[in-house]
Amino acid sequence: MHTRHAATKAADHAAAPASLPTIMLTPARAGNAPAPGQSDASRAAWPSLILLLLLLLSACHKKAPVEEVRPVRSIVVEPQPDTDGAVLTGQVTAHRYINMAFRLPGKVVERAVSAGSTVQAGDIVARLDDTVQQQALRTALAEAATARAALDQAAPLKQRATALLPVQAISRNDYDDAVRRFRTAQDQVQATQAQVRVAREQLGYTRLPATEDGVVTERLVEPGEVVAAGQPVLRMAADDGLDAQFDMPGDLAHTHLAPGMTMKTCLDAVPQVCAPAAIYEIAPDTDPLTRTYHTRALLRATRDMMPLGAVVTGHLAMPSATGVHLPPAALSAQDGRPAVWIVAPDTLRVSQRPVTIARYGTDDVVIASGLNPGDRVVTAGVQALYPQEKVSLLDEADVRP
Repeated sequence: MHTRHAATKAADHAAAPASLPTIMLTPARAGNAPAPGQSDASRAAWPSLILLLLLLLSACHKKAPVEEVRPVRSIVVEPQPDTDGAVLTGQVTAHRYINMAFRLPGKVVERAVSAGSTVQAGDIVARLDDTVQQQALRTALAEAATARAALDQAAPLKQRATALLPVQAISRNDYDDAVRRFRTAQDQVQATQAQVRVAREQLGYTRLPATEDGVVTERLVEPGEVVAAGQPVLRMAADDGLDAQFDMPGDLAHTHLAPGMTMKTCLDAVPQVCAPAAIYEIAPDTDPLTRTYHTRALLRATRDMMPLGAVVTGHLAMPSATGVHLPPAALSAQDGRPAVWIVAPDTLRVSQRPVTIARYGTDDVVIASGLNPGDRVVTAGVQALYPQEKVSLLDEADVRP
């Protein structure tokens, strides 16, 4: 019996897996004898049952999955006065343009300046053919000389008649005739002198002087052309200041513009060159083509700083209500409405909150309502978030205790 028990025990050890030497299942019968009716197939199933039991035990000891924490960037909401600004494109013009023209018709024989020429007050810029005016002046001078000679002859006759009348050396009719001739000669002298002045003025009108300092911006006729009286010959920019001219849209011109407002004006080619400009004129009606309002602002700049015709940008600031400025990347959508993700300060879990947009800017979005001071808003990574997701703040150093 001892020998048989040892053999049975050795067989059981051989049937058990080698990797589990310490785990044994023995029948409840004494002496490890097989139970009545137990076949060899039943004994062969024991290792499989043991392996299954071990797998179940190992599955129970697995750790629970770790919750994913998504890193995001965020800012703390701090409402501040919203400055609604508009950027407009315009150009530099002269404060006053002068169209220079002759006062009488004639043929242009000389143009002394060109576009870009700087002129001083009194400089002759163009000249007409003055042949007719020269002849008119000579005629007037001759008539004036004749009238003066007649007056020189009538004056002593009047004096003689005045002396002879008291002694009745001449008749009253002769005296009256001498006085009449004298007065006629005086009137004739005055008339011919006026004709001389007119002839001299007409001759002077054949020369076109600059009325003030400035720069010629455009020539409108060439020598040899016949012009009418008042027809512009040259266009000059007066040297008394510069303007910035803009075409304002109707909503801006009606609601935000007023004479006296100051705007920052910068060169488009060199944005660092800026000067203030005071609005002084807003057109009461729109341009028939562009349907915009011509607006002019007086620039505090020189031509060396901002040349004529240069393209400028006008930055018009209109203070408005207090708002929250967020980067455009902070916006998401909830049921078709704008929304942002709010980070709970205690749990660092996010939730979506709808907001109302005041305006969209080039670099930011102004929130009119929906946020409270101190709210932490996610500004980067909003596309991959879901409600109650736990996040970590990349800008942790900025988190206030």
